[in-house]
Amino acid sequence: MRVSEKAMSEHAVSPVVGVMLMLVVTIIIAAVVSAFAGGLGSGTKATPSAAMDVKIVTGADDGMGGTTTKILFEMLSGDAIPTKDLSIVTYFTNETGGVYKTSHTASSTAFDLYGYGTGYTRLPYLNDAVAVGIAGDNPKADFGNYTASTGDIMAVGSTRQVADFLGLPWTAGTWPAPDTIDDPSFKTGAVVDIKVLHVPSNKYIFNKEVVVK
Repeated sequence: MRVSEKAMSEHAVSPVVGVMLMLVVTIIIAAVVSAFAGGLGSGTKATPSAAMDVKIVTGADDGMGGTTTKILFEMLSGDAIPTKDLSIVTYFTNETGGVYKTSHTASSTAFDLYGYGTGYTRLPYLNDAVAVGIAGDNPKADFGNYTASTGDIMAVGSTRQVADFLGLPWTAGTWPAPDTIDDPSFKTGAVVDIKVLHVPSNKYIFNKEVVVK
């Protein structure tokens, strides 16, 4: 039986129509996925534009005629950042390969700054806020409670605090002998990896190896 030219034409067109329909469906699905992804992306906070410097100093003035160890986080420029949005992670590897790692957020446990069961503060504290009151007596100084702006210094202000902040072993001194950090690897020239993460954007605003001075 001879097939008409019309039938042959219709038969040839059918696969083409099917392919076109598949393409249309694919394009629609892609558009929906793209729109959904765009909606999710719009809810992500932008990373603050900020420059920060971090110093670890072993011979800092303790204000009482002696020296102590300090960590200083200085906001050099850029956006003001609520510290409740920050997470500070530190790594220190000693000479035998032992690793000390700590993490500090607005929900971290406050430190007993003086070892007397008073003066609890989340580190690093806001230096200016402590300057107008004794550390531990001004909740606005606690990490997580203040906003860090250009010119501000966030401090870990003594040998004992630095040891606790970095997770290092230490021994309390009997006045006038100072507190001491017991791991001999922590000294001038040692390197501490410090990361300051902006949690809402999941981006680092500081991520460097800091040499102990």
